[in-house]
Amino acid sequence: MSDQIELEWRIDSAERALLAGLPAVGEAIYRSLLERSMTQPTLLPERMHLLKLGLAKALIAQGRYLAALEQLDSIPAAAQTGAYPLYRAIAIYGDGSARMDVDAFQTALQAVSESALSDEDQPWFALLQGFNAELEGEPVRAIAAYKDAVEAAKLPLLRSYFEGLVLRQELLTAPADEGLAAELRSKIGRLEGQAAAYPYVREYAVTLYSQGRVAEAVGAIERELGNITAGYAAGEREHLRLLKGLILGADSESGRAALKQLIQNGKNREAMRIALQLLAQVPGQEADLLDFLKVIISRTEPHPLLGQMYYLRSQIAMKDPAMLELAERDARILLERFPGLSGIGNVYRLLAYAALERNPPQYRAAADLLIQLRDQSTDSQELVELNRLIGDCYFLNRDFANAVDFYAAARSRELGRRDGGLFLRLISAQLRVGAVDAALQLIDEVDFSGSVSLLDRWRAEWNVAQALQVDGELERALTRVRLLLKDSQSIAIPVALDIRLRWLEAYLSLEIGETEGLAERVTRLLARLNSLPKGGANSLGEEDVVLLHTEILLLQGDVLMRGGNANEGMVVLTRLRQKFAETAAAQRSYLIEAAYHGLVGDFVSAQATLTNLAETYPSSRLAPQALFEAALYCERRGSEFYPQAVVLHNDLAERYASDPLFYFARLKQGNLLRSMNDFAGAQIVYENLINGFPAHELRYVAELSRADCMLALAGNEPSALGDVVVILERLLDLPNLPLDFQAEAAHKWAFALIKRKSLEAAKEVLWLSVDRFLSNGEKVEDLGPTGLYWVARSMLHLGEILEGEGAASEARRVYRMIIAYDLPGRHIAISRADRLLDVE
Repeated sequence: MSDQIELEWRIDSAERALLAGLPAVGEAIYRSLLERSMTQPTLLPERMHLLKLGLAKALIAQGRYLAALEQLDSIPAAAQTGAYPLYRAIAIYGDGSARMDVDAFQTALQAVSESALSDEDQPWFALLQGFNAELEGEPVRAIAAYKDAVEAAKLPLLRSYFEGLVLRQELLTAPADEGLAAELRSKIGRLEGQAAAYPYVREYAVTLYSQGRVAEAVGAIERELGNITAGYAAGEREHLRLLKGLILGADSESGRAALKQLIQNGKNREAMRIALQLLAQVPGQEADLLDFLKVIISRTEPHPLLGQMYYLRSQIAMKDPAMLELAERDARILLERFPGLSGIGNVYRLLAYAALERNPPQYRAAADLLIQLRDQSTDSQELVELNRLIGDCYFLNRDFANAVDFYAAARSRELGRRDGGLFLRLISAQLRVGAVDAALQLIDEVDFSGSVSLLDRWRAEWNVAQALQVDGELERALTRVRLLLKDSQSIAIPVALDIRLRWLEAYLSLEIGETEGLAERVTRLLARLNSLPKGGANSLGEEDVVLLHTEILLLQGDVLMRGGNANEGMVVLTRLRQKFAETAAAQRSYLIEAAYHGLVGDFVSAQATLTNLAETYPSSRLAPQALFEAALYCERRGSEFYPQAVVLHNDLAERYASDPLFYFARLKQGNLLRSMNDFAGAQIVYENLINGFPAHELRYVAELSRADCMLALAGNEPSALGDVVVILERLLDLPNLPLDFQAEAAHKWAFALIKRKSLEAAKEVLWLSVDRFLSNGEKVEDLGPTGLYWVARSMLHLGEILEGEGAASEARRVYRMIIAYDLPGRHIAISRADRLLDVE
């Protein structure tokens, strides 16, 4: 499930990058997802089509219309729904009507269903309607549509972008009429020096531009700007400067200079905002724009658009991993100094995205940012999305308890609507925290309500069965799977999932010993997989075919070997290894073979099989396990093979020092050396573990084992025994020691004191240990067989000391306690108690 959530997070990140004004980032994510899907086909076709549409949006936002059209054309006709026609129309319209296919544009625009568009799509639809009205020669309708587009754009930066597009379109579609130009020039002459001349100057410049007379258009604007007697308002002058920048072009040095001058010295927010957006839309000029923004931001007197500039700079910096810190710094400045900035929600998203892009990803930091954004939202659907995203952050951070809370909060707002993947997320998180019954209740509820897809319900059942299997509830898991398969007679589910569940049913049957007819069922399942058509609705991807084929072959070999057909089973496992050598199933086949050899007592073959696995797949995650189990089988062959087992454990430790089994291999190595009476060598092994892993959860085992070695080597040397006593006393001070271990350590502490002739101290330690466990009924119940054994030994030692001191009645009471609690050594205690009674 983590892989699926991470995949969806990448998709969400790409969408959020587009919303945050980062189309280049969005493009990179969309392309990586599409490339990965080619080698790892994990996406459903409809999701693939949405990715291509998203990539097209990212390309359109960068002005790469032909590349966007290529992506859109690759989407099958049946999937060209929703917002598809809108973005096809945008891509066709491109950057100028002179080069476009008008019929194709209008056909795409007519296919748009406004009800299928999101709020983010609405302004683009209105803008295209304006463009279409221009093409049809209806300027009044076009102006109204343009106004609708600007009004529909919620963010000021987006609104400025649309206003810039409208101005640019006005230049592109202005009539190239010489008579109109002469008439306008005459009107300007009559109104020279008056504010009323402004609209005519503006239209005159546009008309000259449409005739290709760019220099004259710029000259006309500059003459008016230089006329200090003209009664233009400041806003009108700045709109003329904006028009000059548009005519010269934001992609030209002179045009950019004009727009920069307007931003540097202007007062009119609307004109400056449009100019800023025009500069930001020019590809390849990010470094130049960053330098310009740095100059403006660093001015002593804050610029009127300072908040928008921080926002824009953070967007640009986000595209470059080397500038991630600048992007985050600017975004945090926005949150601290401009909390009321329109679109501040995108700043939280931008920071969350930055946290996720770090290596390693900072899931908790991203969650905290999204929680802040959620706390500011009142929109129900946005709250659903944010709670889901926060839950994803916690899930990926392996904080499943918090993930459950946020997924549940998201689902509570989704009641009455189709589930958007929350059900499967919540089930997975519940299972990770061990809430299997809660997950089953949820599955049963949605099955009754029909609020989730059949596919998600089956996937949930698969996850539950896996969780029950891990918990050892195999029969419960098998019952659940069989009920599900029984219901499948009348419903259609994906072939891969159906075969997986039937494989799981067979596997669970084997594990609980229900083997009647099992070999035949597995053979039929394999035949069904092999008979599936190549291509078509029921076809499987190559990865799915290989996975299912290898797992069924592995199960088939296991069933045959456990059923007594070892030779036939080995034929299947050998075929698996030869045909699919690099698969996980091929590697696990060695474990199955070794388990069979161990079951029949052939420890030599079991050991050889496991060492063969480690040699054949030295980089496999199973190689350390194989060496460890090989050493265990070697040990079971007899004490004469202990040295060989030590070598195997040493090989594991040297070759896989970072594997969790390293610690256990060294512990076993030390234990074997002790069994071989090499206490000095064993002590070195334990001391290396203690020093190398001071915080390891099993450190206490190494500590006690080292004390055992020291006790064996000390003999009756008082000073050496004193060191052992100190170590064992300190060992019992460690926190969270298991009760059985405490009982063993206390007994050995007392034994060291006895060897040291410190009988009074030993008697005190023994009694305190006995009293600690036997005076507390709960602790007695919590003791395992090992703990009860050590408590009984302590009591027998205590009785011996009391007998030696002549306290026969006290010794007899201790022995009777052993009898009363039915502890190990009860018969010895009865014998001693009877003997003492006879003596008395």
